[in-house]
Amino acid sequence: LFRTAMEVYKGDRYLSGDNKLYEVFKVNKNENTAYAKYLQTEKLPDVNIEEILQAMAVAENTGEKRVAIYSTHSDESYLPSDGAASINGHGGIYKVDAALQKALEAKGVTVKVDRTLYLPHDAMAYSRSRTGAVKLLKDFKPDLLLDVHRDAVPLEEYIRKIAGKNATGVRIVLGRNNPNLKANQQLAYRIKAIADKTYPNMIKDIFFGKGDFNQDLTPNSLLLEFGTYSHTRERAEVSASLIADVLTKALYGSDEQKQVGTVTKAQRPLPGQNKAAGTGIWVLIGVVVVSAVAFMFLSTGGREMYHKFSKATRKEFASYLGKFRRKKGDEP
Repeated sequence: LFRTAMEVYKGDRYLSGDNKLYEVFKVNKNENTAYAKYLQTEKLPDVNIEEILQAMAVAENTGEKRVAIYSTHSDESYLPSDGAASINGHGGIYKVDAALQKALEAKGVTVKVDRTLYLPHDAMAYSRSRTGAVKLLKDFKPDLLLDVHRDAVPLEEYIRKIAGKNATGVRIVLGRNNPNLKANQQLAYRIKAIADKTYPNMIKDIFFGKGDFNQDLTPNSLLLEFGTYSHTRERAEVSASLIADVLTKALYGSDEQKQVGTVTKAQRPLPGQNKAAGTGIWVLIGVVVVSAVAFMFLSTGGREMYHKFSKATRKEFASYLGKFRRKKGDEP
C-alpha cells in the first residue's frame, strides 16, 4: 500500500489515498520491517469547487499572491529523462520547480524559486536549506513555502494518468515534530480534498514523518514529492502543472485560508505525542534504497501474513521490486 525512501520511525503516521490514518508503533531495522495500526478514517474538509471559484473571482484584485519554491535535495533527478537519478549540481528536480512556477504564474501568482544548491544529499541537507527557507520568508513573504522533491521507490507507486495525461502521483510530507503541524495538516487536508474532486488520484497520500522539514518556520509550509526517480521527468512536470490549479484554489478560494508567510521563532522538534490506537494491525515491509529505508504498508486483513523480501545491496537506485505491468503504449 505504501513505500517511501524516507526512514520510518515509531510514531510516524500515514494517511492513505482513501483517507485511512495509520500510526507506526514498532520498527525492526534489522529486518527492514515496521508495524502500524489503523487509527481512523479521516474526514477531509467539505469543499465546494463552485464556491471556491466564486471566492477567487471576488478576491482577484485584493492583493499580490505569492508562492516560494526551493529544493532541499538539489541533486534529485529522473533517470529516463536526465540520464541519472542523481546529478552533482542542479538536478532534474529544478525543471519540476520551473513547471510549477510557470503554471502558478499563469494563474496570477508571483513565484520565487530558490535555485541555491544544498549539496550534498545527506542528513545535514535540511539544515543547509533552512537558511534559504528563512531568506525566502523574510525577503519574499510568500503565502506558501514549498520544498519540492522526488521519491526513490519503484515507479508503480507513483505512475498515473491524470486528466488524460501521463503524470505522477504526488505525496505530501509533513514534519510531525514541529509546532506548526496543526496548520500544516489543515492545509494539506484542504489540498487533498480539492485535488480529490478536481484531479482524482493525484494526491497519493500524506506522510507524517519524524522531524520538522523546516515546517516550523511558517504555518503554510509543505514538502511535495513528485513521483520517483525511475519514470520520466515529464510526468512529474505534468503533475506540477496540474497541482498549481489545486494550490491556488486551496490558498485563495477562501479568505480564511490565506496566511502571509512569516518566520516564526525557531524551535527544536517536540517529542512525538502520538499513541497507537484503533484496530487492524498493518504491516510495513521495507527494502533498503542506498542508505535510506523504504517501507511498505501491507494489510493483514485480520489474518496473520508474513512476507519475506531479500535485502537489497545493489548500487544506489538499482533495486527494483517486482515487475511493473504497464498498458501497451504507456511510457514510464
